[in-house]
Amino acid sequence: MQSLPQRLFPNLLVPISLACLVLALQASGEPVYEALRYERAAVLGGQYWRLLSAHAVHLGWAHCLMNAGGLALCAAFAAGTRSGRAWAAAIVVLALGVGILLVAASPQATNYAGLSGVLYGLFIWVLAPRAWHGDRVARIVLVAVIVRIGWQMFHPPSDAQRALIGGEVMVEAHLYGALCALALCLWEAAWPRLWRARPGAED
Repeated sequence: MQSLPQRLFPNLLVPISLACLVLALQASGEPVYEALRYERAAVLGGQYWRLLSAHAVHLGWAHCLMNAGGLALCAAFAAGTRSGRAWAAAIVVLALGVGILLVAASPQATNYAGLSGVLYGLFIWVLAPRAWHGDRVARIVLVAVIVRIGWQMFHPPSDAQRALIGGEVMVEAHLYGALCALALCLWEAAWPRLWRARPGAED
């Protein structure tokens, strides 16, 4: 039988790799940041990769390390319950979802960078199924995440928060990440039933 660390590592390989990627990109400097961040005009001009890449670059080291730490905490809450393939799919879906909603619903957001929108979504994606199945800790943390998003929507970020990350806090991205995660959780819950209901499916 495999030990717990041996079983956990394959499931955590994707979030570990993502954390390493954001740290490496942060160390790459301003030209990389400028080439990869979300710019509304550039996306509308055909640079669609920015819908994904924007989430991997950050405004500064404090911003980057906060999000890398949040990703590590989210992976710890997952406790190996999500496969590497599921992590990869969720990250891509959430990143694209947040990016597309920024384009469609937030025309005032001309620039954006950072993992936080995806990260809020990942917390909900990890915690919601566990909370549904009675995990008390997951329920408490999930409520805290939702309350945090709600608070941000009605209370503008402080000057101290802006100074810490080196720019404006895009709270809309946090909301979009949460909404995309909710849609993803509902899809995951419905998919087994849809699969069984397809013509020719066997019980």
